[in-house]
Amino acid sequence: MSTKLNIVNTFENSAKKTIVFLVLIGLAGLSLRLIYFPYDVPLFGDSQGYFWYAIDMSILKEFPSGHSLVNNGWPSFLSIIFQLMDSNNFLDYHNMQRFVTVAFSVATIFSVYLLCNRFFKKSYSLIGAALIAFEPKLLQNSLLGLPESCYVFLIATLLWLYLSNDIKKIYLSFAVAGLLTLVRYEGLLIIIPISIMFLIRFRNNKKNLKKYIICICIFILIILPMGYIRNETMGERHDGIVSHIVAGPHYYQAAETVHGTTIGELLYLGSINFIKYIGWAQIPSFIIFVPLGIILIFKKMDYKKSTIVFTLIAMLIPAFYAYSRDLHEIKYFFALYPIFCVLACFTFRIFLEKFYRKNLIFCIIIGGIILVSVIFVEWNSIDNEHLRESYEILIDLEQKEMKINKEFGRYEGEFLYFHWLRIQNAENFPNLMKELPESKVTYTSRYEGMTAYDLDNLRDYFQFSDRQKITHLILDKYGDARLQHELSLHLLDIFNHENKYPFLIKEYDSKENGFDYHIKLFKIDYDLYAEWINEN
Repeated sequence: MSTKLNIVNTFENSAKKTIVFLVLIGLAGLSLRLIYFPYDVPLFGDSQGYFWYAIDMSILKEFPSGHSLVNNGWPSFLSIIFQLMDSNNFLDYHNMQRFVTVAFSVATIFSVYLLCNRFFKKSYSLIGAALIAFEPKLLQNSLLGLPESCYVFLIATLLWLYLSNDIKKIYLSFAVAGLLTLVRYEGLLIIIPISIMFLIRFRNNKKNLKKYIICICIFILIILPMGYIRNETMGERHDGIVSHIVAGPHYYQAAETVHGTTIGELLYLGSINFIKYIGWAQIPSFIIFVPLGIILIFKKMDYKKSTIVFTLIAMLIPAFYAYSRDLHEIKYFFALYPIFCVLACFTFRIFLEKFYRKNLIFCIIIGGIILVSVIFVEWNSIDNEHLRESYEILIDLEQKEMKINKEFGRYEGEFLYFHWLRIQNAENFPNLMKELPESKVTYTSRYEGMTAYDLDNLRDYFQFSDRQKITHLILDKYGDARLQHELSLHLLDIFNHENKYPFLIKEYDSKENGFDYHIKLFKIDYDLYAEWINEN
């Protein structure tokens, strides 16, 4: 008899070793996130809106008005964390917001393991946990302070609870569905598959109808108060849940009259973007395993597999809607990643059961997941040092009273950091958003009243700048290329050959101040510009 160690059997027979291995996966996932953590780099993009809602709520001790957030579940939770902090440095709060999203991202590892364990042996479920731990897009998103990490955690937890045989856990799953809806309104759609499967699963006993009514009541009791609060603070008919779900059909209905396009064109656009992004969502970890898992899940269907399939379909709806509106973000597929892990485990089971060298296959799969994740994250990571330098450079410029252009920055964050300059020296932070001092630096968008392609030469560009009373031009080598048309070449020429443009008076050069990130600030002399135009 062979006494050779079998990893599959070892984990199946030893709860302690399973827990240790799962904890190691969690620690490895946490370590990787902390390596790329953008310490003391200000938030940018949508995370700013959530931050200010949480700050205002933590100060007022009530739901604030004057915010345009659709989903306020996430910042409401953040506000509780912020109330416990004792700091007057806004960057400490930014770091905390990111730490909380990282915590949810790591916690998802354990939820996905428990979900996979509803279908598979412990060893297969550990691979599913490794998939979610090192999924590079989720890892990168967890560093942004956005609600998606919490959303994915709640979906994985909901499915794990719902697939239990314990009615108390099923009740709890409907409560989690309510929380899911508060974090992102499209979470409301998950009530459809879990309701259908509840009624199918317990159809033989009419008494179970009462249990379903209890489930729905629990769900409604979670979302109804927040819907009322949103109506009160954000305006009538803006509950942020049903109002936005209903807006989808209205958008398609008004496609031709309001948006100038047909429903057929929207559906075609949605299909093209959907196919493109669902393919991108599979890279790098799922591309081999999920397609085969989709085929395998339909063998010997039961209520557990049916729940996964119906949930998958329901959560694809908001993704298709977003892509039909030409919204180019991968985050609309994040809700499906716990399900992708389950589907991938069907493939892993085939590999481990069909091949003799189980230990080798197990190690190759785990090692491969980690390796491709690290490569992908390193290749696609944001340059935090660049963003940190950007902020420091803008601090140097903050004291100047000027109106500037927006054409610079490798990422959107560089320009948006002007927002944080108003509070970087505040001694009484946290303070309400409406109490922020006015910035000395203002700006305008060059797209006002025209499209980007209407400005394809410097004459039009500076005429527009003069009309908008822009006083300064700020440029780098990144923003020019990002414009992706002829004007970008002209702006890049200004950056590289400033002496050719005597009407631009250089007032700041970051290279001269010891920064690697090269930014130049020019004051525009429109009188000299008029002379230059006449001469050229």
